[in-house]
Amino acid sequence: MRSSLARHGTVAAGILAAATVALAGCSSSSSSSGASSSSAGSNQVVHLTITDWDNGMPAVVSAWNKSHPDIQVQLIKPTGTGYTLYNKLITDNRAGTNPDISEIEYQALPEMIANKVVIPLNQYLPSLSSTYPQAALDLVQFQGSTYGVPQNICPMVFFYRTDVFKKLGLQPPTTWAQYASDAAKIHKANPKEYLGNFDAADPEWFAGLAQQAGANWWTASGNTWTVAINDAATQKVANYWQGLVNGGVISPEPSWSTQWMTDMNKGNLVGWISAQWAPNQFPTIAPSTSGQWTAAALPAWTAGDKTVGTWGGEAEVVTTSSKHPKQAAEFVQWMNSSQQGLNLLIKNVDVFPAATFAQSSPELQTPPPFMSGQAGYNSLMASIATGVRNFQIWGPDASVTFSSYSDAFASALQNHSSFLGALSTVQSTTLNDMKHAGFQVTG
Repeated sequence: MRSSLARHGTVAAGILAAATVALAGCSSSSSSSGASSSSAGSNQVVHLTITDWDNGMPAVVSAWNKSHPDIQVQLIKPTGTGYTLYNKLITDNRAGTNPDISEIEYQALPEMIANKVVIPLNQYLPSLSSTYPQAALDLVQFQGSTYGVPQNICPMVFFYRTDVFKKLGLQPPTTWAQYASDAAKIHKANPKEYLGNFDAADPEWFAGLAQQAGANWWTASGNTWTVAINDAATQKVANYWQGLVNGGVISPEPSWSTQWMTDMNKGNLVGWISAQWAPNQFPTIAPSTSGQWTAAALPAWTAGDKTVGTWGGEAEVVTTSSKHPKQAAEFVQWMNSSQQGLNLLIKNVDVFPAATFAQSSPELQTPPPFMSGQAGYNSLMASIATGVRNFQIWGPDASVTFSSYSDAFASALQNHSSFLGALSTVQSTTLNDMKHAGFQVTG
């Protein structure tokens, strides 16, 4: 990603909760003042803290501590995840009380950079290009600096009920045109059944579909940002799904709503546009349908195109508060770039690693339990991941964009109004928020 996260003036209340300091550009590859305090003496044990919400992390940290007696890591379970955590990191950064290391979702990283919560890692990790595909590095690199180590990659995937497709003589759709046709056939055959749902509550789902279509919601040149959430590619996606919703062949229930989970478990929903991590959610969402689902590549806009967007994913970062950034970077690299660390993440955290070499690890030769009938599940994920396309950059106020998306599209569904109108609302809300915050922005 080539961009500047520089701001002009003082950040006003709005896009970045609790951020009210003037921010400089992030083009420098040198560390912050917190990073320059360097390491402890050679005979001292360095103590680090990490905040991470994944349940399996104690085993990962314990393994590190056993093999690295000179660098001991303490795991701190955050009181909240997502933007609850990120807003706290922004606030605590001003007091210098953040943990040394934190888990950050990719779409929130620019916000953390803009608020000087995280430091560049170039001097500690000079080259990651041999370990990670460019699509993963693009998510953590800004204007020549690397601000995190990619942990996982979450390509979007199509899941379908094998039994229903077999009964109707259908094959998994390879194009969106075929998906629409299959959705109509399935609903006609059984009016209670839908091939999928339109998710007005989860903007990352829609963003991943827009990425596949070629959208770039944010771009930047020098200090100037361009916001294009209602670009032609995204309008194409919005029009497509509105057609399915208006035609009554797709459910309007958002993922993880009570009704959606009921429909998944009862078999009223026989397909799900999701991501690589879905098998870990199925046992909670649809336990009665175990053994009946198969994963396939996401339908394409043009037959044969392998491009897919992503839904989810995290990086590990070193914070400005760290007094031992070198050792913190060492732990982060070990966890996400070494075979030992990645094996622990695969086993204990169900990570599908961003590191290309680890995607063929023996630990991934066995499919997730819910997909036990699809022996090549993880090989399929590795193949799909080669086609991942992200936005050129996530915006520094993605939290505002996400909130606006959920409100605008929920209203469009309820009022049977235009999805393009909802897109325009998200566009103007994001653009105005960035202007109010002091960014130089067009759109």
